[in-house]
Amino acid sequence: MSQTGSFKALREKIILRDVDKAAAQKLADELSIPLAAASILAGRRLTTYDQCKNFFRSKLDNFHDPFIFKDMEKAAARVKQAIDNGEKIVIYGDYDVDGVTSTALVIRVLKRLGCNCDYYLPNRLTEGYGMSETGVRHAAESGAALIITVDCGVTACKEAELASSLGMDVIITDHHEPKDGLPAAVAVINPKLHDCPYPDKSLAGVGIALKLCQAIGKFMGRGSDLWSDLLDLAALGTAADIVPMTGESRIITALGFELIQNSAVTGLKALIEAQGLTGKRLSTSQVVFQLAPCINAVGRLGDPGRGVELLLTEDPALAAVYARELKEANLSRRALDSLVAEEAFKWVEANCTPENDYGLVAANSDWHVGVIGIVASKVVERFSRPSILISIGEDGLAKGSGRSVSGFHLLDALNDCKDILESYGGHAAAAGLSLQANRIDAFREKFNAAVKSKTTIENLAPRVTADIEVSIDELTPKLLRIINQMEPFGPSNMRPVLLCRGLKHRYPPKIVGQKHLKLSLTNGSIVMDAIAFGMGGRFTEARNAKSVNVAFALEENEWNGKVSLQMNVKGMECAGET
Repeated sequence: MSQTGSFKALREKIILRDVDKAAAQKLADELSIPLAAASILAGRRLTTYDQCKNFFRSKLDNFHDPFIFKDMEKAAARVKQAIDNGEKIVIYGDYDVDGVTSTALVIRVLKRLGCNCDYYLPNRLTEGYGMSETGVRHAAESGAALIITVDCGVTACKEAELASSLGMDVIITDHHEPKDGLPAAVAVINPKLHDCPYPDKSLAGVGIALKLCQAIGKFMGRGSDLWSDLLDLAALGTAADIVPMTGESRIITALGFELIQNSAVTGLKALIEAQGLTGKRLSTSQVVFQLAPCINAVGRLGDPGRGVELLLTEDPALAAVYARELKEANLSRRALDSLVAEEAFKWVEANCTPENDYGLVAANSDWHVGVIGIVASKVVERFSRPSILISIGEDGLAKGSGRSVSGFHLLDALNDCKDILESYGGHAAAAGLSLQANRIDAFREKFNAAVKSKTTIENLAPRVTADIEVSIDELTPKLLRIINQMEPFGPSNMRPVLLCRGLKHRYPPKIVGQKHLKLSLTNGSIVMDAIAFGMGGRFTEARNAKSVNVAFALEENEWNGKVSLQMNVKGMECAGET
């Protein structure tokens, strides 16, 4: 760890995606769309009419058979047995949005089948992630004969053994990476198992929970009417968990977003109303940044069960009360985020340099364990390094949460540090861990070395990938309409980023708000406004540039009743000085 310098001078690099120009032109002719739109599709390996048709028209008919999953038939049979025999089932979920929506979805479906069921979610602060001894014993004391995990459990070998000793069977549904050895369960349903033939490996936890519901329905002679009106719950959890927006995840989210404003889930409608989104066509960003954080907040700060209760209640008045509670919890969480983020940023800037520190580890005894994951994401965004934030407990045990940059596998780096850690788990993009506080310095050094051994400083540099290069003349309302039809956006189907080179200022740049940059750019004939959020610190550089290259998302801006196209700048390269 270096004691001098800072990360403040980092600049993003704009990378242009390779596109098969011949395929793009052929697609433009076949679909009668602008070449720019066809080039975006071709760059995403959508090069035929049928591929584009399936992409733009999501249908349940394109779902895979759930029984392709290893152990799915065993799971469905055991659930049917429990229902037929009147056995109690406990759904054991996780405390994040993926886990909460998974829990509510399975409970709702099982109750439609006449099942006696309940749920258990661990307390993040006292139990941590996944199955716990406390939770297993609670299920046994409640009279459960079967536990079904959702969004957790693939590494819970001891807990599954405890459940068996207490007379309960266990079905595991999870999407996290398995470790050596699996729990002794009736069924372990996870597409990431090395011997699972299921073709879609990137489903969220709620996606796998939905596939379980689909299988149970088929096994019991029911059709998609059993679960299809609950796709909005699955869409909420899928979008919030930031999984690749391809395959079944795209179908779930696209169809779920169509249902969400007229949801069969009373609590979801109440939350939408509390957030001022009633009547609006919801985008992925609104779900991820306005709805999901409210459900996450109660799990981070206290009782995650409040989120499940919101999604289970049929009472509109009670749903409104729960929705307000969740909204208030999110406001409290955001205040904590800001405080911890400011301290983490200052620590990194004072103690680290881009040249020496490839992986960042910051720790503090005052940081709330419920928000360190969110703040770790902010540290990654600012410094473009795999980052782990650690909260030190009074008992000397420290708990950490990490996030990674695109293309770097965080769990692989933690595997190199396992001799220092008490426990850890996760996947490529995010992970959690615990260790003794007196080993944090050793962990920081070893984690940094692990990251350094697996990547280069060039690969860690912030970069913006543009789908295509265009001229301002090609930016039309029709192009924007086609782009908007590519929703839902998410990993592997991000909102298209366009690149314009050699633009000049029509009017001088200005600062808007406290830290945003407002530009008016032209190619000599057409002028377009651009907003660069968070780039106010580059005002002088932009003002003095002879020309600028901008990578941007095309969007509409409404001001005083007038709607116009606008560039939402994601990356900027300034050339020369005036």
